[in-house]
Amino acid sequence: NKLVYSKTLFPACYDATSNPKRKTEEFQFGEMSEEEIFVQNEETGIPYRYRLMVRPPFYKVYNFDYSRHNETQLLVGWDYAPTFSNAFACPVFMLLYFIPEIRAAALRSQALNSKMAIQSGTGDRRERISITTELGLLFHLLESLSANGAAFPDAEINPCVPSNIVSSLLLLPEATNLALLDGVAGATEIAKRPEALYRFIMHYMDKEIEQSSDANSDPTSHSSLIDPIQGINFVSVIEYSTGKPKVSSSRALTVDLCYDHKLYNKAETSLNVRFGDILRFSLCKEVPLRAWCDESSSYESVIQRKIATSLPKLLSLSCCCAGKLGYKNGLQFWKQRDKRNWLPEYIEVEIALDRSVVVRELVSRDDENEEWVEFKSHPLSSSIFDNVDDGFKYPTTKKYQLDAVCSFIRNNGSESIEGHHVIHVRAPKNLECQALRRQIINLEKFIAGREIESRATEGGGKDCHMTIASRVSSSTLQQRKLKLQQQLETALRGHSEDAKERCEWLLFNGFVVTKTTHDDVRSFTANFKEPSLVLFREIDDVNTIKCPTDVRDQAYVEIPTSVMNTTSISGSSDTKHSTSNLPGKGDLVAIDAEFVCVQAEESRITSAGSKEITSQPRNSLARLSIIDCRSNIVLVDDFVFQREQVSDYLTRFSGIRESDLDPNTSPHHLVTMQEAYLKVRLLMDRGCIFVGHGLREDFRIINISVPPSQIIDTSFIYHQPNQRYISLRYLTNYVLGRDMQQEIHDSIEDARAAYDLYTKALSLRERGKFDEYLTSLYSHGHRTQFKLRVRDEENDPPVN
Repeated sequence: NKLVYSKTLFPACYDATSNPKRKTEEFQFGEMSEEEIFVQNEETGIPYRYRLMVRPPFYKVYNFDYSRHNETQLLVGWDYAPTFSNAFACPVFMLLYFIPEIRAAALRSQALNSKMAIQSGTGDRRERISITTELGLLFHLLESLSANGAAFPDAEINPCVPSNIVSSLLLLPEATNLALLDGVAGATEIAKRPEALYRFIMHYMDKEIEQSSDANSDPTSHSSLIDPIQGINFVSVIEYSTGKPKVSSSRALTVDLCYDHKLYNKAETSLNVRFGDILRFSLCKEVPLRAWCDESSSYESVIQRKIATSLPKLLSLSCCCAGKLGYKNGLQFWKQRDKRNWLPEYIEVEIALDRSVVVRELVSRDDENEEWVEFKSHPLSSSIFDNVDDGFKYPTTKKYQLDAVCSFIRNNGSESIEGHHVIHVRAPKNLECQALRRQIINLEKFIAGREIESRATEGGGKDCHMTIASRVSSSTLQQRKLKLQQQLETALRGHSEDAKERCEWLLFNGFVVTKTTHDDVRSFTANFKEPSLVLFREIDDVNTIKCPTDVRDQAYVEIPTSVMNTTSISGSSDTKHSTSNLPGKGDLVAIDAEFVCVQAEESRITSAGSKEITSQPRNSLARLSIIDCRSNIVLVDDFVFQREQVSDYLTRFSGIRESDLDPNTSPHHLVTMQEAYLKVRLLMDRGCIFVGHGLREDFRIINISVPPSQIIDTSFIYHQPNQRYISLRYLTNYVLGRDMQQEIHDSIEDARAAYDLYTKALSLRERGKFDEYLTSLYSHGHRTQFKLRVRDEENDPPVN
């Protein structure tokens, strides 16, 4: 023990990652002193809020304290390790959530996949996927996790696992053809990948929304959403020395920052190179080259210009300088040491009457005063723009404020991965108020339901259900509600006072969410931080900032009951249910889910000879079984078609074989991932109570957040504090006296066993013998090491 746990001898014998009892800096975010943090930062060169944080492999979701890593306790991050496939997409999805127009449109589209999906590929139904719909389901998950967290026993806000939408990218041939995804030949390096993905999603969503509007007869529906808020008109002009100029027009949703080679000379001579100069050149490019002239029938020296002729509400900039070759592509401008905040917080863009582009940025002087610095392009010849009828009035001017930044954090050389992405977002206070209201409303529902159950019990009715929410006392719920109401009052007062205080900057680094300052957002002088995406939003004036948000809560969308009737991909019989007899509020449904592994665990042996896990395994939903406990009828028994290649079918645990998920050979009812999700979502929205074993992990992989008042988890019911969790198979063997899963694993059998265990627990509790029985259960387990089919009748008689 001295060798293993001694501070001095331990490093000489074992690697630090091999000892779960040792407190390492990665997982003690809220417990380190300032001195310890300073020492750690000196060693790594990366502040804690930026460092790569990964949930250790020896922690499960339900026993890892995420709350220490979330400073807001309202807005959630993501728990999707950078070692997972296409993990770079998670910051982009989170960035889209904080664009209110996109958030509202996606939440409205949760049940519109069939209308919005763009036909592609061979026309197979499996390839029809809507990114807008998947975003809506993800945004609903983000808001549900926040709303439901306050009612769990630990009052913890867990991060989301966006595995469904990440895997949906694999179904889009365009994403593969554009080399956006991991494992595709010619893919852009990981540092720049979010820029390409953001641009692709914007164009794809615009096409989906336009297609949905064309199919919708409602005249009030929006025919286009993305283009009106982000679209920019460009005029391309090729000026010949002898012939007439050639003029063409185009439209873009993002602007690529271009670093004029003339400016490199300025940087080398230490002259002032500011962001406004770069943006001005990017909106009005001038490139000298040689091109063919039809009039002179020869090659001539020409000037090619591409000039912006309109300004968007949301100015999206692709920085185009992150990565290994960043310093050759313009990164040195962001790293100028004499300008700590090279990225301005406020800019003004003007398209003058002569079509010249003027960019002004608000900079801080040495005397702490602020001034506007102007950068202007050369005017166009009247012979050119007089022939361009773009329908806009000039001059036009718009002021912008910095709204979001996506950055690439380059890890140390000792790390197993190159780096990861984080985002800074300007979160409006009224978004915080909405999250607080949702938490308060949910707590009020739980408290009201608790009072109804108490009155029913006192009147001789059935005892209340043993849900996860029932583990929290009514007084505790009332205290939490009072605390949230006080936070809401404080937030509302702050919202009405100072315009600049109506928003706060948040840093999302995986499941680590911290509050930060605008200086931290704008600074890129540190070697580890490189810019990827920058978003500016239009404002009226610098001193009267408006933080846009949804006018109303768009999270609730009614899921139609028709989602229960699905067509099998494999061609087997379709499922048909009477929608009038579906279980509703307060009805019990037993559920069990089986999974397959789509990304195997990866590890390496350290120099000390210990095993270090470099990539945790990742599972995907493969089978979903739901039983109506009122009639013991199987409502759902679906096998799920996999979007990703399966690395391990986990047959010994799941009972799933390769042929079960193959559309050509499967004899089962095979559905898509989204169809399986919507069935669970429908039952949740109808108020059903789910009975199962280990449901928090199941719901996490399904990508759904179920209120704790609708979860009955036998793994928590048959559990004592500071003791191990008992497997379903052992509980069934001991409590119910029957063996299960001997040869073929069956999820329907698991669901029924979980319900039977729950009814047994209810019976024992009504007779006041449950605690005694639970103690004897653990005593027997410790004596037999929790092995199956070992029963000591003399020392451990069961309670009947």
